[in-house]
Amino acid sequence: MDAATRYRLDNVGTFYAAQAGSPVQTVFRFSAAMADAVDAAALQAALDDTVALFPSFNVCLRSGLFWHYLEPAAKAPRVQPEVLPICFGLHTGHRSTLFRVSWYEQRINLEVSHMISDGRGSLEFFCTLVGFYAQHRYGTPYEGALGQAAAEARSQQAEDSFSRHYDRRSAAATRSTRAWRLPGLRDQARPTFMEYHLPAGRVHQWARSMGVSVTSLIIAAVICAVRAEMPARDRNRPIRLDVPVDLRQFFDSSTMRNFFGLAFVSYTPDPHDEPLDAVAAQVQQQILAGCTADAMKGRMNRMVALEKNPVLRMAPLFVKDLALAVGARIAARDVTTTVSSLGRVELPASAAPFVRSVSVLTSTTGLNFVACTFGDDLSLGISTVFRNLAVVRNLCRIFAGQGIEGRININQDARQVSHRLHEMRLADTLHQMSTVRKGRGGHAHLR
Repeated sequence: MDAATRYRLDNVGTFYAAQAGSPVQTVFRFSAAMADAVDAAALQAALDDTVALFPSFNVCLRSGLFWHYLEPAAKAPRVQPEVLPICFGLHTGHRSTLFRVSWYEQRINLEVSHMISDGRGSLEFFCTLVGFYAQHRYGTPYEGALGQAAAEARSQQAEDSFSRHYDRRSAAATRSTRAWRLPGLRDQARPTFMEYHLPAGRVHQWARSMGVSVTSLIIAAVICAVRAEMPARDRNRPIRLDVPVDLRQFFDSSTMRNFFGLAFVSYTPDPHDEPLDAVAAQVQQQILAGCTADAMKGRMNRMVALEKNPVLRMAPLFVKDLALAVGARIAARDVTTTVSSLGRVELPASAAPFVRSVSVLTSTTGLNFVACTFGDDLSLGISTVFRNLAVVRNLCRIFAGQGIEGRININQDARQVSHRLHEMRLADTLHQMSTVRKGRGGHAHLR
């Protein structure tokens, strides 16, 4: 294929491409629960229309001597019944298209590799897909961007906005904090995925009563849920969260590729476990300070500076992949968990009446949360490899304690759920035994 049809991965895509040969790949999953059973033919027609509008998604990963790169796929993929595990790896060979569309009963799923897009870009693709599906399924005209506006969007969607806005003079120094990390057994081969659905209006009202944003409230609730699992000996270490932030709001960019930065929230537990509203106020203060254009630009430029390092650029591809893998392991040590918020999902008006709820999940090697709101449904997608679900249970209790009752969808059958509940009860018993032993002056060795 002509080299003109190929293009380099963006800064973040380069990082995730280092996972290409690994069974653990970073994948987003967007789901829409429809009012009726999904029509496969209508979904395929919708996918064809969406790919025509956003061809930069229809690509495969290829590898050269020095860099991975993306190449257009020969044709658009076919929609398929959902048979694979959630967020299953997309790159299985040089002909693998880096996104997947599936359905199950009344649910439409889009899974996208982080190599080609971030949460915001993938959400735009997803909303367009659902809009076209409603057109083919129900005969409602699609009301998205078409014509000249769509042509202009296509010319900008593959832009590497990291490189375009890079300024090495404003690269900020990296920070390193020895954060507290969640203990416990992990099952990397079989992660647990949950959708925690809450009434959005009630959650918004609670956040307003505290004078904070919904995102700050959710982050504070996660912090308190994690704090409840920290032993006394570790309470001098901070709980540290990564919070992805869309950079398009700070720069002139309409790219569909990766273009986000990270804000950091750090909280060291108070000896007396200060209340949620006090934690939320601290989170809000850190979010406001960390999500300014100057702060985000400094961190972004630091990320790009590493990629543009002349020594690294001259290294062969396998050395780059190894260096990035080591860097990922080091970075993971400084993070307790990650909370992302995509805000309110705005589907085309012609499609919205046929959609009951929208949810987002992401693959994980630890514990991740992704929030989004559609109508009066706030969905918190939870992904975890930890066998013990105590943090999730604590989080649900926080909202239930305010009279905000939710419902949970989980990727396990009744037998598996019963087994996990038994494991949690056993873990609680061991935790209580540990507390008693420490109270008597002994040294607990239970993890």
